[in-house]
Amino acid sequence: MEHKGTVVLETKRLILRPFCMEDLEQIYYNCWSDKDVWKWTNYVPMNSVEDVINAANMFTENWLGAYQRPNRYSWAIQLKESGEVIGRYFGMNPDDKVSQVELAYEMGKEWWNKGLMTEATKKVIDFFFREVGFNRIYAYHAGGNPASGRVMQKCNMVYEGTLRQAGRCNNGIIDKVCYSILLSEYFSE
Repeated sequence: MEHKGTVVLETKRLILRPFCMEDLEQIYYNCWSDKDVWKWTNYVPMNSVEDVINAANMFTENWLGAYQRPNRYSWAIQLKESGEVIGRYFGMNPDDKVSQVELAYEMGKEWWNKGLMTEATKKVIDFFFREVGFNRIYAYHAGGNPASGRVMQKCNMVYEGTLRQAGRCNNGIIDKVCYSILLSEYFSE
């Protein structure tokens, strides 16, 4: 494996890039201020731009400084057409021993059901397999949020099972519906 950090990735409609301080208001107002978005995350509820920094400890010097780590994968999802930051894509818990990484993502409700998250996910999966060299990429969604699972399915991730009442998000205790894709499956497609 060769960790590359949060490099800029492009798709037809999106740029995935590291966050910068100037993105704070856009990501808050376009995504994190919406209760329908953060109810499926573990973020503390953010009721203001200041809460992003003070309560969630994001956009701090330490948070932005984490980009110096080669195994840090935290992308701002930016629309090419308008330049707006509309979401976040995160490669969590990179595990070199097992050669795997977990995917997590959120996007503002205005951009749901347009294929944008599927587009971003396909690009991130390709990057993780081709450039970094992971063997397994996995993700889960809350049982009450099947739209997130449809993204995983459209990206050819395989349903592995449901861990009943195995997680917690801002919506309470959830079933974790688990998906993955292996390097060998990706290249056999």
